[in-house]
Amino acid sequence: MKVSQNWLKEYIHISDTPGEVADYLTALGLEASYEVKGKNFTNVVLGRVESCNPHPDADKLSVCEVDTGSGELNQIVCGAPNVKAGIHVPVAQVGAEFNGGDFKIKKAKLRGVESNGMICSGKELAYNDDHEGILILDTDAELGTPIENILNFEEDVLFELDLTPNRGDCLSHIGVARDLAALTKQKIKSQDIQIQEISSKVSEVVSVSIEDKDACPRYAARVVKGVKVGPSPSWLVQKLEAVGLSSINNVVDAANFVLMDKGHPMHTFDLAEIEDQKIKVRYAKEGESFTTLDGVKHKLSNFHLLICDGKKPVALAGIMGGENSEISESTTDVLIESAYFNPTVVRKGAKTLDLSTDASRRFERDTDMDNVIQSINQLAGLIQKVAGGEILQGIVDEYPDQKDSTTILFSPEYCRNLLGIDISDEDIQSIFSSLQIQSRIKNGKMECTIPLFRNDLEREVDLCEEIARVYGYDNIPSSQKYSASYAAFTEDDQELDSLLRTHLQSCGFHEHYSNSLFGESFTSHFAGGEAVELHNPLSRDMAYMRNSILPGLLMAADYNEKRQEKGFNLFEIGAIHNTNTKTETGSKEKFQLGLLWYGEPALHWRKYEDRDLFHCKGEIEKLLATCGISQISFKPANAQGFTIALKIYSRKTQIGVLGIPENSILKQYDLKRAPIIADLSLHSLRDLWKNRKQSYTSPPQFPATSRDIALQVNREIPAEALLMTIKKDGGDHLKKVSLFDVYQPTDVGETQKSLAFSLQFQSESATLIDAEVDSVMSKILDSLQKAHGAVQR
Repeated sequence: MKVSQNWLKEYIHISDTPGEVADYLTALGLEASYEVKGKNFTNVVLGRVESCNPHPDADKLSVCEVDTGSGELNQIVCGAPNVKAGIHVPVAQVGAEFNGGDFKIKKAKLRGVESNGMICSGKELAYNDDHEGILILDTDAELGTPIENILNFEEDVLFELDLTPNRGDCLSHIGVARDLAALTKQKIKSQDIQIQEISSKVSEVVSVSIEDKDACPRYAARVVKGVKVGPSPSWLVQKLEAVGLSSINNVVDAANFVLMDKGHPMHTFDLAEIEDQKIKVRYAKEGESFTTLDGVKHKLSNFHLLICDGKKPVALAGIMGGENSEISESTTDVLIESAYFNPTVVRKGAKTLDLSTDASRRFERDTDMDNVIQSINQLAGLIQKVAGGEILQGIVDEYPDQKDSTTILFSPEYCRNLLGIDISDEDIQSIFSSLQIQSRIKNGKMECTIPLFRNDLEREVDLCEEIARVYGYDNIPSSQKYSASYAAFTEDDQELDSLLRTHLQSCGFHEHYSNSLFGESFTSHFAGGEAVELHNPLSRDMAYMRNSILPGLLMAADYNEKRQEKGFNLFEIGAIHNTNTKTETGSKEKFQLGLLWYGEPALHWRKYEDRDLFHCKGEIEKLLATCGISQISFKPANAQGFTIALKIYSRKTQIGVLGIPENSILKQYDLKRAPIIADLSLHSLRDLWKNRKQSYTSPPQFPATSRDIALQVNREIPAEALLMTIKKDGGDHLKKVSLFDVYQPTDVGETQKSLAFSLQFQSESATLIDAEVDSVMSKILDSLQKAHGAVQR
């Protein structure tokens, strides 16, 4: 949401710096950043394109001869699609500067053709946001006139607001002004809306009926006859462009102006296209089709709310109008719609069609039902001002059940205790008054009447929050004391998560956070149970809750691969969901640890082990051993989505799967190289971790001694089998065994290999002598020979 400071000044006085105003807004909960607008260039003048010919060596460039009043034509190469001979344009001459000198225009050659200057777009001049083409001017000014004498580069400050969903009232300039007025102790300047009506009555021209009053509690209509549709006046164009809206025509621009000013979406219809002069609000029939203003034909469901005339739909209620009744240059009579639509109905309708608009955004966050009439009067008067015409007398206002204001009982003492501040009842009432909340003392409490534009205020605690944000969060004193019962503390199930993160980050893994909502195609890649579908998804690409942690990691791998990252490790800890009819929500939540290894290790003068399946097995064993989870084993298995898969066990408990994704899945993620991925159940790991046996011993006081042995064995014998035999016969003094070399030269035979192990011995009671260690080594070698046919080399 963009807000213009000049526009805000029409409601309140602002003398603070832009930074201070942004801080005020942020302190009020309307997180704000700002940009100072105005003239940011030098030496830009009015020119006329005398000729325009294709560039000899570039299809998308044109070579123009431009007259800037100097007596000589300037040759300028231009890439805009809308450049042509005979138009007036802003021309930045050689030496012109933009953005305070950051960018300077020089003589240049573009594809071999000399260019002396630049024809500017509105974006380059910071006049508007249009950068699709150059700015074409309709002016009789003398060529060479400084462009700032033709265009209005009024100084302004634009605030970009990041609003929370509950503050739909601040999707307007008056809404933001109300909050600033409360903080700065001002009153909103009233705007007197006056319209001149003729004697003909609107009720004689159009009628309104509502089939479902819950979906549309109020619908009002006005008619302006005899309008002349055309370009908007410059002041209106500049107002809209300042907040990022493009001008369409004077009637549509007037509606957009009121939208940004009062925050109430309205729609204008060509009255001549309204059959039988009737407006009917109804739900769509299942499968009914409708073409919106953007030319897209939509297939509707029975929960889509429609605005219809006597024969056909003319608009999707609260979302977008239809192309069959839009305002055009031939329009002379305008029907204005101003209504209140149920937020849930609009949101569901917009999201299922993946059609989000400025109107739907506001209706979804709830609008002010009392603002319906004020807004329609303002729009009718503005259309009359910018497009002429006559306003018919009266308003057709279908409002069967009037909405009452919400009343909340508020305890000042509860508020003081909750916020930890000493604020008087009088100051509380003053804050409420500044927020247009009426309050009166009744039986020791305040009875607060909430204005209809604040639909987010429903509970006493909401009013406490209003007190806090106007009083100032920074003014609430901090406390160094905290007291609570030990019974209030619960066991931290996520302590293991912290240990896992620490270890993985120390081993070169980067933590990844992926979206927990997926499109349907991603839910069938890996076994995670049936995915949970959302009733009101944000879009089709976010219609399901993820049922596997792995797709997000593969998306991240694709993103990094396309940016030429050669090797990386990623991990993610998060929740997945699948359907479960036995729960109240119909879904079951589980937490998973996902791991991904991609590509080669980092370049280094030392050669590191390749990231193969065996390397990843070792990293998983090391990770779990660090957390006290032991006796890890891997067993080959068939797993959905994997070409090669190993199930991971701790004793008899399966804790996850490790493997390489199928080629078909790699193609869907557009991965050129197969990563290795692992999916581990955090629920299983937490149970194992809680039940682990913990023992603590003091560090040994006596030195260790090491022995290395090289064994020649059959190539089919796994190193793990030799390792288990060594550990079995090594006795209590054998503390550590590691494989440090695998050698398969031709001199040991085609069926043989050489494995080298390092063994470390240590006693906790005395220093070991060579004879003791040699005796154990002989026993180990004898067992290796008998069990595996191993020969010491």
